[in-house]
Amino acid sequence: MKLRIKGKDNIYSYDSDVDTINIGRSSDNDFVIPLDDFSRKHCQVTFKGNYAFIMDCGSKNGVAIDGKKIEPNRQYPIYANSQVILANLFEFILPDGTSIKEKNQVELLLEDSKKRTR
Repeated sequence: MKLRIKGKDNIYSYDSDVDTINIGRSSDNDFVIPLDDFSRKHCQVTFKGNYAFIMDCGSKNGVAIDGKKIEPNRQYPIYANSQVILANLFEFILPDGTSIKEKNQVELLLEDSKKRTR
């Protein structure tokens, strides 16, 4: 699984074969994002078969799916073309038709959502 987070000035990458990836600012996460917008333990992304799930780990700036903030410590499915916002700033979208396990290398690209025009 390959994850990429793109901020204003940096791109952070994480590549692994594990099915659960912890994301946050603290060095004990799988994918460390050293930005103040992220909590020490921000969220967790889990891949089960052809499905992806995200859980907010009680972060300060939260996680939202399709414009709705999710409750902490509960897994939510991420569907193709779901808009997922982390820390009120960064976005990733699973491309339409993505089959997570068949590809075995899914890129979750998080971009600064303030740059996005709607």
